[in-house]
Amino acid sequence: MRRGPERKGIEHVEDAERHGRPLSVFILWFASNLTIADYALGSVLYGLPLPWIYAIIVGVNVAAGALLGAAAAMGPRFGLPQMAISERIFGRIANKAFATAQWLSTIGWFSVNTVIATLALLQILDMPYWAGALVTVAVMAVVGIYGHDAVHGFERAMSVVLGAMFVILSYAAVRAASAALPHYQASPSPFVAAMAIASVFSYLASWAPYASDYSRYLPEGTSRWRIAVYAMVGGAAASAWIELIGTAIYVAAGNPSLDMMSATVDVVGRAWAPAVMIAIFLGGLAANALNLYSNSVSAQAISARFRRIYAAAAGAAIGYGLSVLGGMYVSFTSFYEGFLLLLDYWIMPWAGVLIAAVYARRRGGAREAIISYVLGMAASTPFMNLTPYGVQYVGPVAAALGGADLSYFVSFAVAIAAYLLLDRMVGHDPGGLY
Repeated sequence: MRRGPERKGIEHVEDAERHGRPLSVFILWFASNLTIADYALGSVLYGLPLPWIYAIIVGVNVAAGALLGAAAAMGPRFGLPQMAISERIFGRIANKAFATAQWLSTIGWFSVNTVIATLALLQILDMPYWAGALVTVAVMAVVGIYGHDAVHGFERAMSVVLGAMFVILSYAAVRAASAALPHYQASPSPFVAAMAIASVFSYLASWAPYASDYSRYLPEGTSRWRIAVYAMVGGAAASAWIELIGTAIYVAAGNPSLDMMSATVDVVGRAWAPAVMIAIFLGGLAANALNLYSNSVSAQAISARFRRIYAAAAGAAIGYGLSVLGGMYVSFTSFYEGFLLLLDYWIMPWAGVLIAAVYARRRGGAREAIISYVLGMAASTPFMNLTPYGVQYVGPVAAALGGADLSYFVSFAVAIAAYLLLDRMVGHDPGGLY
């Protein structure tokens, strides 16, 4: 492990700099998904029959985890962060759009998580909001500036601390939910199930543009299969576990309209409230360690003139400003969350092209990649429902499905198919980036 801040940015990691074990990938994705975002999905799943809930949580997280694993497995071979690998496929100019989207997404989620973590902190400590947000951001700024190894070290610590706290919360939640089960009103609604599937999938899958940022330092000969499995199991296991706890909390509370903090305190009791707030606070930090580091790497993918250390410091400062604004105006935070969720639509067709280019062993050019991306996005438009994010648009297919948004799956599949077809039409030889 290096001493001092990481100097490398998006440059290729040389053999002499490689270090680490595949298990570190499991730990990182496990800890970073012990968060409030997974926990809050319990309100979305509430109301479905329990077998449906179990099937959705387990099956969908495995599918989303497989995407995360496939992206993470690219790291050791290329020795590059995810946005730099993307540049090899989409070309330098087009990739700047994806890097910008990733920069906006990471800085946005950093600020939203800071708001949530700070509000939890203020339930424990008596201090002004701006001071609590400053403490929250300062911790993450140190981790982000020190870089890759500091992020892995922080997540190792969080995997133990948060893991222990959620074990205790699991016991309390399951016990309370068991007592409430006789009164649970289940409705087998395919429309609600489709919405739940999209919500559960989108959370874990949205980590894909971060994935190789945290595996690129592993030795080049590291088994890609092991990395993919470790990332998939780490992310899927944590997400499924926390979503099950969140669902149990809402089953026990019997009211999905409650916010997550209120529902938890109502169920486990006031005596547990400090422990719950600490878990929420630390969960926000665990996710933000990745948000800030990947934000700094994305900044370099936009322009190599940005040094990673300074980009991390600037990201922390911007994130702090946005979090203070969000803390002052709750409506701003709600609007901003909607904007960020809307922004995530770029990920799935991008991931489809990335997977096809790398794993189907094709050598299509940037033109084929861009066309495939556009086709994937266009084909998914009728399946979109943007009203939850403040945009009054419901595609005809989504409307026929009662508002269920399946566009993520459509854009991913169409982008893969289009890329493979275009690659064959232009006559590129197989061989791939691998």
